[in-house]
Amino acid sequence: MTTKQSLESAPAPDGESRTASPIQRALRAIELLAVQPLTAAELARELDVNRSTALRLLAELVATGYIARSPATKRYATVPAKFYGLVRAPETDWSQIIDPVLAAVRDECGDATMLAVPANDMMVYLSFFPTRHMVAVSEQLGTTRPIHCSALGKAYLSALDPDNLDAHLARLSYASGTEWASKTPAELRRRVEESRKAGYAVDRDETFDGVRCVAVPARIRGNLIGAAGISGPSSRLPDTRIEELGEYLAASLSAL
Repeated sequence: MTTKQSLESAPAPDGESRTASPIQRALRAIELLAVQPLTAAELARELDVNRSTALRLLAELVATGYIARSPATKRYATVPAKFYGLVRAPETDWSQIIDPVLAAVRDECGDATMLAVPANDMMVYLSFFPTRHMVAVSEQLGTTRPIHCSALGKAYLSALDPDNLDAHLARLSYASGTEWASKTPAELRRRVEESRKAGYAVDRDETFDGVRCVAVPARIRGNLIGAAGISGPSSRLPDTRIEELGEYLAASLSAL
């Protein structure tokens, strides 16, 4: 056997198939992790590579934000919200579906309504309908709110699967917000669980003093896209009113 023949017949390094490019392996990894969370070793077996190669690939995917790792289970999973903008078609533009609902909720309750989506561990306003009241909280499109203390963020977190929730709780910064904001992953987890049980999340002066918000997960055709909320001065949103608005908002968005 010649040297050339030996090289051609030798197995690929790390057990990798020579026909699979890095891009092909990355796309296959995303497909696999979209079906179920996997450990690095499990993904390595599926891709027919060694564990160190799988870990390098996963590290690159985590850095893009499309994949997240659960500190509790050590498994990796896709981050669904990162993909919505890639597959959304013009004829199914979110604003065409959800904006009329948010406008109707604002007209009915009187306070500002908004839609926000997650981006870089913040919730970013994509839609905003200002209040009719003279005393108002000034907002605009592009406004951001911290996931860990805003009602919008907690509502979004309450709709995540356990692995994605674990990953978010581990990487969030808990530095911003008022003294009432969650300061640790354990505290935020407790509030997220309360939000899940109630069907809506509440920001009681946690992001800003004197401002309250109630929010629910926002889904379009079953797909989680972010959260929708109602916001106003704390004086206008006591707990009894928050409960009413939370239930009304959840019912309003349930048909989307």
